[in-house]
Amino acid sequence: MESSFGEKVQNVHATLRQRFDKLSRVAIAIYDPQTDQLKTFAHSTDGGSPLLQYEVRLSEVPSLRYLAEHQRPRVLDTLDSLLGSPSEHSRKVLAAGYASSYAEPLLLNSRLFGFLFCDAKEPGYFDGAICGELAAYAQILAAIIAVEFFSIQTLNGALTTVREFSRYRDEETANHLHRMSAYSRLIAREVAAHYPLSDEEVEFIHLFSELHDIGKIAVPDAILLKPGKLTAEEYGVMKTHPFKGREMIALMIREFGLDGIHHTDMLKNIIAYHHERFDGQGYPEGLAGEAIPLEARIVAVADVFDALTSERPYKQAWPLETAFEYLKTHAGSQFDPVCVAAALQSREAFCAIHRQYHRDPVIT
Repeated sequence: MESSFGEKVQNVHATLRQRFDKLSRVAIAIYDPQTDQLKTFAHSTDGGSPLLQYEVRLSEVPSLRYLAEHQRPRVLDTLDSLLGSPSEHSRKVLAAGYASSYAEPLLLNSRLFGFLFCDAKEPGYFDGAICGELAAYAQILAAIIAVEFFSIQTLNGALTTVREFSRYRDEETANHLHRMSAYSRLIAREVAAHYPLSDEEVEFIHLFSELHDIGKIAVPDAILLKPGKLTAEEYGVMKTHPFKGREMIALMIREFGLDGIHHTDMLKNIIAYHHERFDGQGYPEGLAGEAIPLEARIVAVADVFDALTSERPYKQAWPLETAFEYLKTHAGSQFDPVCVAAALQSREAFCAIHRQYHRDPVIT
């Protein structure tokens, strides 16, 4: 099995440590240009990482924004300049005992994908020799990340085209998908310490959650867009969409040569099992409890919350507080209670996402 990004970073760290034994930490943060968010993603650290499930807007970090704009690395021989900084990142790096650092933007064809961060517990550690090697590895890591995310964009683009040529446009709206993925990421971040999930896995849940209902492309219009209650026979047809979606994704990955995408098992699980219920009364397999893959349990909460709070031709949007109460009432029956608790803990962030993507234009 191909190694994860975290394992790749650990391998890079181990290789560098053969020559630079005081290199204590190598970490990658990825950048999302749509939201301006810089997010922790993968690391190799002596001891525990000082930063997990951490994100910040790049526009709020002038020093890093400068590096990205000027496409250059930064070396801090001491971290004295960080003393008294209000930044959570700076406080945690200092608390971990690091004394010098190296940061470099990860760029490919002038496009920013993230940053490489390296730290040592010895002042003035990043001299010309190590900086030269780190710059070379930064280019390699940027290329690896670019290939991965371009592959996911290719998959998303292909499936968007399929949607546009199909009749499946009413339910699966652009903003629904944005909200869904954002809610899913919030829940994943909150449950990460409990289950646990790595930053890398959190990010892939975020990326893959938009494809959760792709199998509905195969459901006839008469059923998918029916304004009233489905008959038992129609509901039986509707319940086939998770497995149809999983088959569709497997075909797309194979035909587009995207087998190198990491965590495709998570993608297939999200598509196949997000309609399962924690009490075993869901579909398509009637899985219960932790037999349902965690990523599917996370997306189930995000999907239902957004469905409840969105207006549809056959219903009015629920008030947000009513939807939160629904989640709370059905924790342990319909939903994983840990995932519900995570959503309730993130209530303010959920409301902010709902406001940000309030208008709901149909994908055309």
